[in-house]
Order: sequence, then structure tokens, then C-alpha cells
Amino acid sequence: MIKPLRIVFWMVTLYAGIPASVQAEDGYELWLRYRPEPEAARREEYARFSAEVLAPDRPVAQSAQRELHRAFGAIAPGTGGPAAGRILLGSRSDSPVIAAAIEETRLARLGPEGFVLKSGVAAGRPWLVIASNGDSGLIYGAFTLLRRAQRGLPLVGLDLEDAPTVAVRVANHWDNPHRAPNFRNESIERGYAGESFFDWKALPGTVDPRLRDWARLLAAMGMNGVMINNVNTAKRGLEGWRLLTPDYLPKLAALASVLRPYGVRLSISVNFFSPILVGGLTTADPFAPEVKEWWKAKTAEIYAAIPDFGGFLVKADSEGEPGPMKYGRTHADGANLIASVLAPYGGTVHWRAFVYDRAKGDRVVQAYQNFAPFDGQFASTVFIQIKNGPLDFQVREPVSSLLGAMPRTNQLLELQITQEYTGQDKHVCFLAPMWREVLDFDTHARGPGATVARLMENAVHPGTRNGIVGVMNTGNSRNWTGHLLAQANTFALARLAWNPTATTAESIAQEWAELTFGRNPLVVRTVASILLESRGAFENYTSPLGLNHMTRRVDHFVPDPIYRIDHHGATKDGVGFDRTARTGSGYAAQFAEPWRSRYENVDTCPEALLLFFHHVPWERTLRNGRPLIQELYDRYYAGAAAAHSFVTRWEGLRGLIDEERFEHVLERLKQQAHLADGWVGTLVPHWMEFSDTDDEKARPVPQPHTRRYVAP
Repeated sequence: MIKPLRIVFWMVTLYAGIPASVQAEDGYELWLRYRPEPEAARREEYARFSAEVLAPDRPVAQSAQRELHRAFGAIAPGTGGPAAGRILLGSRSDSPVIAAAIEETRLARLGPEGFVLKSGVAAGRPWLVIASNGDSGLIYGAFTLLRRAQRGLPLVGLDLEDAPTVAVRVANHWDNPHRAPNFRNESIERGYAGESFFDWKALPGTVDPRLRDWARLLAAMGMNGVMINNVNTAKRGLEGWRLLTPDYLPKLAALASVLRPYGVRLSISVNFFSPILVGGLTTADPFAPEVKEWWKAKTAEIYAAIPDFGGFLVKADSEGEPGPMKYGRTHADGANLIASVLAPYGGTVHWRAFVYDRAKGDRVVQAYQNFAPFDGQFASTVFIQIKNGPLDFQVREPVSSLLGAMPRTNQLLELQITQEYTGQDKHVCFLAPMWREVLDFDTHARGPGATVARLMENAVHPGTRNGIVGVMNTGNSRNWTGHLLAQANTFALARLAWNPTATTAESIAQEWAELTFGRNPLVVRTVASILLESRGAFENYTSPLGLNHMTRRVDHFVPDPIYRIDHHGATKDGVGFDRTARTGSGYAAQFAEPWRSRYENVDTCPEALLLFFHHVPWERTLRNGRPLIQELYDRYYAGAAAAHSFVTRWEGLRGLIDEERFEHVLERLKQQAHLADGWVGTLVPHWMEFSDTDDEKARPVPQPHTRRYVAP
């Protein structure tokens, strides 16, 4: 049954008597800002279409209906006049109007998450349908329609369809639900936007309203799953393994009930040693019968409380997280054990490939070594979750050699929205261009055309299922992300995960700028240009030409080249890490041709990755004719100059953006320019000392952050 609700009623109940200050521009609304349409004719058009919204009496459809009321009540307040129309949501079986407007074959090919937006006129009254075979498609269609309305696009003559090309789209929150007594309460691993907004102590009895806004955000991003807690579950103070204890099951059920009306399935990170830590067993050996029985009973307990539970994420045998290798078992053995107890319920295992042992040398070769030999041995409900690069979310890395290298195994591409190594909450660093490069990378796993994007779309290896994961950057900061412009990365992950083949970084930047700051051409052009240039600027003043891990180990923020020699490999003779097969760690050999040969040869290696794959003499002449050392100096100064230009360009928007958000971003950009100078002031003298070569342009050296550090 389709239930109507009129906009005029929504407006009266939502906005009557509410002072204008409630609508203050503090960034809390993210890009979901619904403001009156400035063009009178368009506003009238929206009001006519949206006077009444009808939706089936099902939870996700009702969420979509509420979103449309909320939005159009603000964008186009009014009744629509005597020719008022309506918006109808549902499947063909929900409404004869939808059945008449949308062909059955059209919906069938779009799947349960796809949708059709179509408008028309009947008996002089406009109508618009959001049609889908599944309710998730209705809420995705609603948010798509509203992005169009926020940008002032017409509804008359609308006829479009869309569906995600990636089936698995999961947000990873690195939330720490339990802290040791001498630690602060709930926090977020690598979170730079305040502390956690999960009030675990209040759950299940009290659900913070912000959690509902979080669930709504995930739906707006097009996410269909969420891992809510940190992948690190064993370290002191980060004891996420406790989520499997009886005390937490009602809390998890409460969170699942918040997510369910938005079409998002709840999953959790678990410790492989949970049978010992939680169950009191003496072993976690995946071949021990009592271990399987424990996992089987615990899984049944979870599904009894949360029937749509998604499954488990496991980080094993790496960075202190225990795993099956302790018992002489493989990662496939461990993952398949857990998969076997989840499979009857439709649950899946996400098994993280970030596995390395410092004692075994170069970490970048180890993911491939640990997983590629076991291709075909993982159960069909196991997904290997692989970081975009082999090292650790650096501003520039080669694409992981493991992506595409396991043709009989499901894979997930893990992208880090939170800017752990790319400026955290102090630097604007728009990551869509980097992610676009990763997705466009042709792995040659099955010959030319086997891009990472097509791999994630299940178009490379028949019979596998693949997807995209985003490590979230949201915290309890009022604007969710700390730095307001970091919201653009959250939006970018959403658009690229939905369709990684067709979406460009340029279109994402422009759309986000319009949704967030309005449609003033100067504002949109300036914001988009700052975003699109920011990654290159950050790379230049921190880590050009493939240098990596130039930050201090403890905070991943302050430049610390003295104690990062194990990564940059600087000597009096040159700089860079030799990862060739001939003389180095052999990472180049893990790629398919032609990449293997290109990376192996210093003359054909892409210069953006030169120092990642090769140890290069300081005086080597690059393709632009400059010596390597001078190119480094020039890049550092150019990056800092770009950061200063962001300040100047942003200041040109004064009066065109509300004061609170304008001043917030201005303060962050000024701070970034200062920090960029500090990077130049730290790195230029450092390389001068190593190379015994001055900057030929004799530019003043800015004040460093700190010249010397105490090793952590």
C-alpha cells in the first residue's frame, strides 16, 4: 500500500516557530543542504511536482519518502497551486501509475538497487515516479533526484535510469567501542574529526539522534554495508574483540535497527582469537572442532538478534593482530572457517590483506606473497580486502600488485577517506584524482583493459564478486570531518564507489562545490580548482617522485626524514628504495607485463614513482633536463606556493559564502600554508646535507617544523 504525505503538513510541523539560527551554516548538513530554490520559475516547478509524496509502507521506502518531504519542503515551500502534482515511489506492483510509466524489462535490467526517475503530466497535473525493483533503489533514487533539485535542474521531461556498477559498497568506521580505564572513552583510530559519535554506554536504551543522521549519510553515499569498528582489535585500549561479548549484542542490535531503514547492513571487525578472548577456549586453531563450534554458536546468537547482519572483517597475523599462522595454518584456512558459519545466513568475511612482518624486510612485497599463492582456496563468501597501494595510504604509490592477481578470489579495494598520511584535518587534499588513477590503472590481469574499476565491477574475472570499501573520516566534530573541505572526500568515495568507470574527479569536485556552497559560478570554480590542485600541491611539498613515509611514525603528520631512512633510502650517493627484481626487494616482478618491465627499468619507470622503485643518484638528469636534487627542491617550493595560493583564492570569496564556513576554511588554509613552509624548511636542508648540493635558485629556506626529533 502506498501512503501519501503532503508537503504542506511537513512544512508546518518541521519549520513552524523555528528560528532562522537553527539553519546556521556550520557544516553539519554536509552536502545534504536543502535551501529555497533561488529561481522563481524553477521553485514553482518543484512545488507543483512535490505537493504530495506517496510511498509503500515499508521501512526503506518510508525513509526515502521522509527525505523527499524534508528536502522539497525547504527547496520549494508551498502547496503547488491548483495544478499540484505528486511524486510516487515504489515498484510496478505498488502502483498502476508506476506500472504504466515504466516497462518491466527496464526495471529488471537495473537490479534491486537501480532505479528510474521519470516525469510526466496526466489530466493537467504533473507526476514523477521513482521506480525500483528493490526498496534500496528507492532511497538511492530519492537522493539522486534531490541532488538534481539542489542544482536547479528541471523535473519536466525527466527520464533517466541509474544503477550501481559495484555491488559491494562498504564504509569502514575505525571506531573503538571499548577503552581501558586509563584511556579516554570512545575514540576513532586515525580519526581527525574529534572523538566517536557512538555513545556505546548509552546504547541500547538511548540512541543519539546523530546516529540516525549517520545512517542517512551512508544511504546518501550509496553504501549498502558498514563495518562499525576498528580493524585493530587486540591492542591495549583498542579492545574491539569485546563486541562479541554478551554485553554488546543488544547495543549492536540497536545500531542495526538505526541502519535498517536506510538499507545498510551492519557488520563488525572481530579478533581471530575470539574463541580464547571471549569464549575461554585454550586454542583458536581453525582446524580444532571446538573452535568451529564456538564460532557457529556465536554467529547463531548474533543472527537471532540481527537477522540482516552482514558479517565479519578480520585483520590477522599483522601488527599485533593474531591469526591462523600461529597454528601453522594459512589465511585461507582461517577465513574459510569463519565463512563456513556465516554462509547459511548469507553473511560474508572480509579478510584484510594488510599483512606483513618487519623482520621479513620490505613490507610492500608481502601482501602478494601472503595471498597470491592461495588463489582459489578461499570460500566463495570470503573477500580479500586490499589497500589501493602496497605500502600504507601514501599520497603516491603504485597500485597494489595483488589487485587482479587472484582470478578465482573475491577482492575489495580499500580506499582511505580519512587523511592519515595526506594532511589529516589540517591540509586540504582532495583524493578523487588519486582514486581515479587507481581505478583507471590497467592491471593487464587478463590482457589490456583489465582496469581496477572493471575488476571492481566484476568484469575482469568471471565468477568472482568484488567491491569498494572506504575508511571513513567522520567523527563528532560538528561538521563531521574536522576540515570542512574534507567532506569532499566523503562525497568522492560515494560517487566513485557507485560507478568507478564513468565518474570523473572534475565532475565530483564541481558537483560537491555546488551542493555545499551554492551555484555562484565564481564560488564553484574556485572551490573546485582548489580541490583538484590540492593533491598535487600536497604531494609536491611532502613526497614528490615516489618518496614515501616521510612523516614521524608516532603521528603520521610531522615531517621526520631523519628517522625514515628505511623508507626513503637516502645516502650520500642518492635517494630512493630499490624494489627491482635484479638488485632490490623484487616488487616490480609482481606485476603483469608491461608494468613489470617498465617498473624494473629506471629509464622507463614513471617518474612519479621513480624513487619508489629505484635508488637514484642525486645528479641523475630527469626527462625535463633537471638534476634529481634540483627537481626535488623545485617541487617543494612549488607545492608550498600552491598552498599559499589557496589562501589568496579563498579570500576572493569573502561575502559569497556564509561567514562561519568561510572563516573556518580560511583558518585551515592559512594553517596549511604555514605547515607547507615547514615541510620545505625541513626537507630542503635535509637533502642539502645528504647530497652536498645547494638549491641553484638560492631561495630562502623557511623555518622548519623542527630540525631534529627524538626517535619515538
